Amino acid sequence: MRLLIAGGGTGGHLFPALAVARAFKSEHPDGQALFVGVKKGIEARIIPRTEFPIRFIQASGILGKGAFNKMKAFTDIPVGLYQSLAIIREYRPDFVLGVGGYASGPTLAAAVLLGITTGIQEQNSVMGLTNRLLSHFVNYIYISWENTSPVTDPGKTRLVGNPIREELLSALSLENTDRFKLLIFGGSLGARSVNQAMISGVESLKPFADRISIRHQTGVGAAAEVSRAYSEAGIEAEVTEFIEDIGPYYKWADLVVCRSGAGALAELTALGKPAILIPYPFAIKNHQFHNAKSLEENGAAIIALDSELDSGVLPKTIIRMIGAPEQLGKMAQNAWKLGRPQAARSIAREILKLKRK
Repeated sequence: MRLLIAGGGTGGHLFPALAVARAFKSEHPDGQALFVGVKKGIEARIIPRTEFPIRFIQASGILGKGAFNKMKAFTDIPVGLYQSLAIIREYRPDFVLGVGGYASGPTLAAAVLLGITTGIQEQNSVMGLTNRLLSHFVNYIYISWENTSPVTDPGKTRLVGNPIREELLSALSLENTDRFKLLIFGGSLGARSVNQAMISGVESLKPFADRISIRHQTGVGAAAEVSRAYSEAGIEAEVTEFIEDIGPYYKWADLVVCRSGAGALAELTALGKPAILIPYPFAIKNHQFHNAKSLEENGAAIIALDSELDSGVLPKTIIRMIGAPEQLGKMAQNAWKLGRPQAARSIAREILKLKRK
């Protein structure tokens, strides 16, 4: 069986797609999987370093762009569609899966025109523009949240969760300690407001210096300043610009502080980790807030708004959690109940089941 996966642009789109591709190969070793993306997306850097081939088309975004870039995006549509038609005719896939991102739209449109069985995978609780448009035409819709908006056709919608890397589930913890263990990160690029909130709030954490241990991913260029703040406060902390293998850090942590991108939330729930979630305020349609709200409403996380960080809400909430082990335990249980660690295999098996019909 041949699977074609289209999309990317960001890690939030690409890494779930990569998890599905690997689950597909695990379930069907003789199967083939091909990625289609754009050269300016993260897929151009990541996929060539994996076991999967990739082809590129011309496509770009429309939302949030100026007039010139919008005009270019519209002129890219027929070019990308033509290129997608050529790739599909050459590769002859049995199933085309779109994961969001620039390449997803033209490739799925071409597959629909050619009568190929199609599906989309939506990571967020608020569906992105590309998937929202495609949802009316594809055969299957794989969603990550029960309350995904807008509501899609129940006849072709499958609630499977957001695929995560299987190696996270089997990762071994960092060396344990009796201290309260706090993991902080703001995505692969870090989060300046989160870094600054910890720097300005470090004085209030001083009384707990002998009780806490911190691992903090800052993003590029911020590690030295953050590390210095912890050191001056006498707080044990490992500060790095980027954590390459985050699995052991997740396993180690008693509490996680992070943005509420769909990938991070899928990982938190799959591993049963309580969290303080700080939604990125400029996410399209505020989808990170809606993602976080789903966890908060289920007692798995606490939301701290980015606009409130200057008031010291982050260190105050951390201190409250240090003194509330029972609440942390309940949050961990609630997070685990929401987790769908087999999402990638569920999608792969659904696709393979279609081939056997």
